[in-house]
Amino acid sequence: MTPRLSHRFDAITRVLGPVLLAISLVLFSTIPFHIPGFGPVVPNFVLIAVFFWGVHRVNFFSNVSVFFIGLLLDILVGSPPGLYAIVFVVVRTFAVSQCKVFRGKPFLFLWLGFGLIGVVTGMVIWALNVIYHMTLIDPLPIIFQMGMTIAVFPLLAWLFTRIQQKLFKQT
Repeated sequence: MTPRLSHRFDAITRVLGPVLLAISLVLFSTIPFHIPGFGPVVPNFVLIAVFFWGVHRVNFFSNVSVFFIGLLLDILVGSPPGLYAIVFVVVRTFAVSQCKVFRGKPFLFLWLGFGLIGVVTGMVIWALNVIYHMTLIDPLPIIFQMGMTIAVFPLLAWLFTRIQQKLFKQT
């Protein structure tokens, strides 16, 4: 590979890295694990990615890409059309608006911020599902899903931090 082509490929990888990672998490989230009762409470890995990259890489993770990632998740998991697309755009918009608050602070502060976002997001997803289906839905699965999502956040944040250090070590 020529140096010029190598630099272009490197730049494209840096720009698309967070988006491709989020798409791979969408695909990972749809893998059936055949564990009884695990389906409704699988952590929302994509929500973690949307929040993390919204805080740390604002320019490389646009609302348009987040919308289509959410739409892909909606299609693959069979949720109401546009549910995750809208929720992820709102979460990313909040993360971007508060990125200066979260950056440079201790990790516990970021985790607490994500925990609050996770709780509110869970309530919004539940409410939108109730409105869409026009019936009261048991909130327990979404409560457990958001609880697991908040619990898994440190592991994925650590992984995303390592990826960020590798992809963006020169910037």
